[in-house]
Amino acid sequence: MSDPAAVMSAMLSDLQGLAGLAGAVPSPAAGIAAPAASSFLDTLKDAVARVDGQIASSEGKTQQFAAGDKNVSLSDVMISVEQANLAFQTAATVRDRVVGAYQTIMNMQL
Repeated sequence: MSDPAAVMSAMLSDLQGLAGLAGAVPSPAAGIAAPAASSFLDTLKDAVARVDGQIASSEGKTQQFAAGDKNVSLSDVMISVEQANLAFQTAATVRDRVVGAYQTIMNMQL
């Protein structure tokens, strides 16, 4: 069984990374919680919207290249596809870590 403190620390690290993707700057002082400028739900929605935007942009470049647009190179398409893939994998990993942390917390005995 995992150490709950380690799980919470990993979850906090993931959430701070997610906040960084959403454009927020997490800077809490040592031991003092910073006031929330936006809710967790807003941060999560922003992060999902960014991932969705990257996927849509990648699909758009792919369609332009397939249609024969000379302004879109194959390397641009491949880079865009890989960036979208990486963003999706990161989002899925964060989701898995949050669900795992939630399950760990729910299984704790009081």
